[in-house]
Amino acid sequence: MEERFPEEAARWEKDPFTFAPEGGESGLAVTARALPFCLNSSGKNSGQSILVVSHKATIRLLIARSSVFDPRRYRDNLDLKPASLSIVDFKDPSAARLMLFNDHFALLGFARDAARAVVENVE
Repeated sequence: MEERFPEEAARWEKDPFTFAPEGGESGLAVTARALPFCLNSSGKNSGQSILVVSHKATIRLLIARSSVFDPRRYRDNLDLKPASLSIVDFKDPSAARLMLFNDHFALLGFARDAARAVVENVE
């Protein structure tokens, strides 16, 4: 991207929260789209656990929005591994709670359990 679109890449690198490349979304726009979805989903499923799967930028933006982090610095303040598990409790929409963040070890357990199930079904 830096070779093909150097100006846009530099602007996005400097300010990913408010800058949107042509045809893309700013972090602010992603938050404006994703946060109502999460709040609406948690409201419709009150008292239940729901799973929302998303790109890591969206997860970091939502966590930054729901915490003390300045959302303009979500990439600097929140390091998130691909395919990691994060849990945000939206019981109180005005004060969502971060319950678990960046648990990439959970996948090891899922992989181990899946492998065990395959082996048990073969035996």
